[in-house]
Amino acid sequence: MWPAPDDLAPTQTSVDQRSTEDAIYELIAPHTGAGAQPLPPLRRDEHAAFLLRILEPLPAPYVAFDSNRAWLIYWIAHSLDLMGMPLTGALQARAISTLLHFQDKVKGGFGGGPGQMGHLMSTYAAVCALAIVGGPGGLPTDEDVAHGRSVDVGRGGWDCIEKEALYEWMMRLKQPDGSFLVHEQGEIDVRATYCVISIASLLGLVTDELLAGVGDYIASCQTYEGGFAAMSCAEYVADGARVAPLQPVAQQHPQGEAHGGYAFCAFASHVQLALLGRAGPVDTDALLRWATSLQGSLYEGGGFRGRTNKLVDGCYGWFCGGGLMTCLEGLMLPPHDAVHDADDDTGSWESLSEHDGDLLDRAALQTYILAVAQAPRGGLRDKPGKRPDAYHTCYNLSGLSMTQHRLRPSPSAVASAAAACPSSDALLRACYSQSLGWAVQAAGGSDAVHATHPLFNVALPHAERIMSYCYT
Repeated sequence: MWPAPDDLAPTQTSVDQRSTEDAIYELIAPHTGAGAQPLPPLRRDEHAAFLLRILEPLPAPYVAFDSNRAWLIYWIAHSLDLMGMPLTGALQARAISTLLHFQDKVKGGFGGGPGQMGHLMSTYAAVCALAIVGGPGGLPTDEDVAHGRSVDVGRGGWDCIEKEALYEWMMRLKQPDGSFLVHEQGEIDVRATYCVISIASLLGLVTDELLAGVGDYIASCQTYEGGFAAMSCAEYVADGARVAPLQPVAQQHPQGEAHGGYAFCAFASHVQLALLGRAGPVDTDALLRWATSLQGSLYEGGGFRGRTNKLVDGCYGWFCGGGLMTCLEGLMLPPHDAVHDADDDTGSWESLSEHDGDLLDRAALQTYILAVAQAPRGGLRDKPGKRPDAYHTCYNLSGLSMTQHRLRPSPSAVASAAAACPSSDALLRACYSQSLGWAVQAAGGSDAVHATHPLFNVALPHAERIMSYCYT
């Protein structure tokens, strides 16, 4: 229905919704109906120029990003890589050297900048960025950086990742209920859980000790809507000299409303655990109902919103669209040899028919990204009227990747990866083969970008490259 009804009682929410619909429809109208014009092309050169400018000295207001420098490098490196325009030469060497100077070699983890405390979100960004731009070997020297040498001379930085200290740090962040703090003495956040699962999977640090209780904690963050909140917590009762929780971890109470970013992080972690036979009781049917309600109408350009009754935003084309929906399809269309309990009654393994089609309207989302999210002077944005930035450029392009490529767990791909796994440890072999056991139905065309990993969000070859090295 358009415009969105306000029941003759307009609020700021309904006013914003109407103005957003009007701005979006003005951009997509030429590309709909009879005589529709082709969608705008992906303006790679303009987006690359926009991203590369961010690597130069920034204006004073960017001081607020001092704790997000690892993220800036990841967003930029991943965006350029998806478009087939990766960082090379001096910029690649600079990125590797810069990221490794964010590492706390004593306590473990990466900070958002040099000298900052280790933070799980920054560590995820740094590890993913190093997977993209780095390679085997030590730290590039100052002379290497000056001459644009790094991976090509065997100094890609991976050997400088202090994996033992990193693992011990993650274990110190783990809480008794299976959750993780984002940093020492920090807050609990289900995104921290996702970062741990991703980091450990990419670097070959997965252990039974690390995964114990994590699946139940993730399940406890699921809200009545079906999505996931930032965290859950238990109710406690005094029991003599100790304080004991009133309920099992999986029945703790979610804190906050369902949100697309938390939902992707929680469910991507759940998928990885499910493929390893360690998942908690997530209600996948409820998540499916909520997730499919988030894609906007024609007048919203087919974009995704991150929460109920909110405006569409380009970044959710990844978190709620391509990323989350690919994870859902990965469980709802399971391979025959996937590790799971077929009798599970939580809905996690309710299967879709091979002929049921997609869970999202891929063409509509691609229309939003190409016709609405591309900013006129380069970069991608939230919506019309918003400025482009590296974050929205990264996640719009990640969403675009998933509109073009369909990924599914594949028995043959799992078997091939298992045969190639360099580790003899049973859990690591399972993690390696399941992580790399996704088959791609690839897209073509002038606007095609590379396929990204549905769980880790780095291009598939980079995930395979760093895992093959770290699992040795």
